[in-house]
Amino acid sequence: MRHFLLLFLLISFQGISQEFPEDWLGSYKGEMLIANLGRPTDTIPVEYEMVTIEEDSIWSYKMTFLSEKFGTIVKDYKIVATSKDNKNQYLLDENNGIVMEITLMDGTFYGMYEVMDMMFITTMKYTDGNIFYDLFAAPKANPMVTSTTDEEEEIEAKSYRPVLHQTALFIREK
Repeated sequence: MRHFLLLFLLISFQGISQEFPEDWLGSYKGEMLIANLGRPTDTIPVEYEMVTIEEDSIWSYKMTFLSEKFGTIVKDYKIVATSKDNKNQYLLDENNGIVMEITLMDGTFYGMYEVMDMMFITTMKYTDGNIFYDLFAAPKANPMVTSTTDEEEEIEAKSYRPVLHQTALFIREK
């Protein structure tokens, strides 16, 4: 009986769709936590919306930051499919000339990029009907460099100290 129940649960969870873009489309709200090294942490209300612009190829995701300090700031990005056959490789178009590669793996978009001597890592994950967004940033200057000491072939590692973190859980509104 225990094996039957486990098999039923596995089949049931496999039937829960977390497909892009169908499950992602809609309106969400949340608060973004913004942490900068050396500054007080801030929290800003954010509205998030994802809509289809062109079926099977272009989607918009818009984040509207409702900051008391800086006013309303809108970031309107496009996610562009690189081909209809490849469901993993996309482009993130910031609508200002900057376009970056992103990858969709297991319901999560991943991006890594450099802007103005800073290294950024982003994730955007659809889970339980909501979207979790995360961004980390570190300056590229002065990385910590270490290497193996007991190997035949030396392996060098560079690490970068994060100085910025933004994270938000966007709860589906409709």
